Amino acid sequence: MLGDLTIVSGLSVILPAIIIALLARGGKIREILKYCLVGLLVAAIDFVVEYFGTGASAWTYHESLYFILGRIPIELPLLFFSAGIVARFIFSNLRYIRLPVKSNAIFYAAILAAATFYARLAYQGNFSSEFNIILAVLIGLWGIANISIVNRDSAIVLATIAFLADWVAETIIISSGGYTYQTGFSLVVPLIYGLYTLGLLAVMEQLHKLDDFLDSGAVRNLLRLFGIYREMYVQKFEEVREHISRKIKDISNGHKK
Repeated sequence: MLGDLTIVSGLSVILPAIIIALLARGGKIREILKYCLVGLLVAAIDFVVEYFGTGASAWTYHESLYFILGRIPIELPLLFFSAGIVARFIFSNLRYIRLPVKSNAIFYAAILAAATFYARLAYQGNFSSEFNIILAVLIGLWGIANISIVNRDSAIVLATIAFLADWVAETIIISSGGYTYQTGFSLVVPLIYGLYTLGLLAVMEQLHKLDDFLDSGAVRNLLRLFGIYREMYVQKFEEVREHISRKIKDISNGHKK
């Protein structure tokens, strides 16, 4: 009986086979080589991860047609090879597709959902460092996507400095007994600070949009309108207040009579 992993990996070759067949029909041999190169790269990266992960007993596979080196299912390289080909196909053709939403809208929705869920966990006392990482990755990705090309290299350097500064500072403080982490200090903590730095730098760069908004014609006209008619509004307000005061005074005098 075939296992689930074997079935999934078998089905995963269908779409890549169609892509390669279409390229072959068009005589695009170089494109086929590029697709295969990406597939091999993705498969190789996964193989390295699987090798060290299974070697450290972080996870274990229980079924396969054949285990490479006695612990890595042979289906995995095929699965990730196929994933690499499909990923390149989508990436190569995505620019021809008019997406209904912009990437920033996806980032905002994902960050809002992650922040809401994270706040809920914190409120319930179920703090999750893993979810903190997810939120930081989303903010970091949004940051690097919204920093201009001119400032991108500088932003990466500053984020790296933030990473190193936190790593050095926390290492010194923890070694001196200033504080400790319940699960121990790891490079994940300075990495989170580096990702948040990218998000902060993007916000700093986007502040020019606030200036553009305040300098827009609509806002200027609105401010000018309130500026011109301010004295008239104040005068009208004083007239209404005096009128109400007279009415109250007349009613009060009428009750006395």
